[in-house]
Amino acid sequence: MTGVALAVLLASGADAADYPAMTIKFADVINRNFGYYQGMVALKTEVESKSGGKIKVEILTDGVMGTAKDVLEAAQLGTVQMAMNTAAYTQNVVPEHGIYNLPYLFKDRKAWQEFSYGPMGQELGAKIERRGLKFLTWNSAGGRGIVNNRKPLARPADFTGLKIRTMPDPVIVDTIKAFNGQPVVMHLPEVFTSLQQGVLDGAEVSIELVTAFKFHEAAKHYTETQHIMTPGMVVANLAWWNSLNRDTQALILGAISAFRKANDTWFIEVDLTAPVEQQAAKMKVLTDRGVTITKPDIAALKAATAPVVERYKEKIGRAYVEGVMKAVGY
Repeated sequence: MTGVALAVLLASGADAADYPAMTIKFADVINRNFGYYQGMVALKTEVESKSGGKIKVEILTDGVMGTAKDVLEAAQLGTVQMAMNTAAYTQNVVPEHGIYNLPYLFKDRKAWQEFSYGPMGQELGAKIERRGLKFLTWNSAGGRGIVNNRKPLARPADFTGLKIRTMPDPVIVDTIKAFNGQPVVMHLPEVFTSLQQGVLDGAEVSIELVTAFKFHEAAKHYTETQHIMTPGMVVANLAWWNSLNRDTQALILGAISAFRKANDTWFIEVDLTAPVEQQAAKMKVLTDRGVTITKPDIAALKAATAPVVERYKEKIGRAYVEGVMKAVGY
């Protein structure tokens, strides 16, 4: 076979991939000022380009689908084919996903990545398939910290009496209690006004959520505590996924790599062992907006939350939790 003939054959083989015409609805609850959206756009670009336009990806974002619970149910029902969510919510249907919200389970972002993107993390994600969803990937959702409009927060004593917003997650609620704060369960769209009106003194969020929802306009102190490293995750309706041919599944799985790269590199990584000046330099996006950065006393915060870890071992599964703790060096 001549070189030209071989080239033609290879080209025709690539073109012969079977991509049926379809539109994939890909839903998220957060707005387009967040890393998830950057990843969703990267996936859309990859899928549409490599399918020659046969497959379209419709991104549904900016809260049009309701709450995270609503988005998860839409994916389970097949109202949307793909969706973003987070372990903070999926733990309600897969208890083992609650491992991610155990305070200070991961010592740093590297330990989180090695677990999440390694075999144990993939096996953990796949547990959601018993709930009618195909797990595609974990992804970074940034670090977590406390933005507040009162004072610097470094150690548990500083939190005394402060009303702090949390996600509707009992582990995070109990973590804020362990910090000596008063947790207030609230969805993100309500936080800004609540900070302005004094309903809240602060909120448990990431740097990126502070800027995405402009919380910096209502609260001028931030402490990157990294008490949890709850990941985002991409899931698909399982019945829909199983109906796809191999070429289409392979195309989407390949595009997941583009999604994760665009998403993960968008977030700011902060070394909690670094001096506060270096932390502030990393968080320039906040200091430029008038926010003061406080270095946390991680040893004191971790010690205060150790009973929370012990309490939730039984709910999640003691043997499983202790196996993960050993694997990640807790």
